[in-house]
Amino acid sequence: MARQWIVSALILGSILFVQASLPPSRCVPEDLCSEEVLFECTHDNRLSRACTIINDFCQEIKEPEKKNEKFVQPMTTKKPGYGSLSKNPLDLCGRSNPNGLYENMEVCEGQAYPGEFPWTIAVFINGTFIGGGTIIAPGVVLTSAHKVRHVSEADIVVRAGEWDLSTTDEEFSYEESRVKKIARHEEFNYRTGANNLALLFLETPFEIKDHIRTICLPKEVKSLAGKRCMVAGWGRQTYTEAHNSDILKKIDLPMVSRDTCQRQLRKTVMGRSYSLAPSLICAGGELDKDACLGDGGSALFCALEDGSDRYEQVGIVNWGIQCGKKDVPATYTNVAMFKEWIDSKVAENSISLLTDGTVH
Repeated sequence: MARQWIVSALILGSILFVQASLPPSRCVPEDLCSEEVLFECTHDNRLSRACTIINDFCQEIKEPEKKNEKFVQPMTTKKPGYGSLSKNPLDLCGRSNPNGLYENMEVCEGQAYPGEFPWTIAVFINGTFIGGGTIIAPGVVLTSAHKVRHVSEADIVVRAGEWDLSTTDEEFSYEESRVKKIARHEEFNYRTGANNLALLFLETPFEIKDHIRTICLPKEVKSLAGKRCMVAGWGRQTYTEAHNSDILKKIDLPMVSRDTCQRQLRKTVMGRSYSLAPSLICAGGELDKDACLGDGGSALFCALEDGSDRYEQVGIVNWGIQCGKKDVPATYTNVAMFKEWIDSKVAENSISLLTDGTVH
């Protein structure tokens, strides 16, 4: 019973989002900056800035050359074509934007570019950010059951196309939708993390754009041995942090076999008799690289083997023992095991899913 309580306490739960107080700065076109470095990363990798477009930010401003004519400060212009609908927006699931959607964009280490992973969802309950999810169809979000365990549909808002939670002034506007129906897995076990997934059916489907897209789901269970996969979310950078990340993180993680994972977890507070639930897979175990508190419900996704910049979701952030401890992997819901369950729930609502790029 004591170990079960420990797992319950360790499940990646929600924490209140604390908006950081950033130092005042001025947003100007790049050619007015008197320094080459247009932003700096703080100790926790947050951008010390007050602008949405990083290349329009600097701390010191050049004095304009004195001329006879009146100086007019140049205005930044919106780059054409960004945020527009693709010609065939539903042709490919899991299509990323590896360099983001801004030209010459710079971000801090461990941060995603705006629009890099366009399937990411921020989940809010009664106005507070509590975790992540993914778009698996324009009207369906996949998340963890523990994030929506004791809430009703009316409490939830999901946000797509988000990057920086601290501002609404972004060139690529996010979209929000309320939830009309929650489908939690009927055999979800909070104590062990088994069968930890839920579907959120939306009142208003998202409009698929360059920065809002679906992710692929695996068609069958397959070996992930030797792969490195990714997590993207707004959770804490470290276990001791007091706040979530403003800007979307990305974490590159090694997949860990179930045998190795169980063996390593038995060396922790879980104890020598711990048994990894059949519905869980593991990733991580590298120092200071991990999903963390506030990342629950977010996707663990791996690159497809076709050599493209496309991904499929293999896991859902579930629970872990603190964050980023060496040789202590975290657990994820094995999405492939639940493909039939997902398909059946989606079919009940007459919605098509994308898997390998075709509509099913």
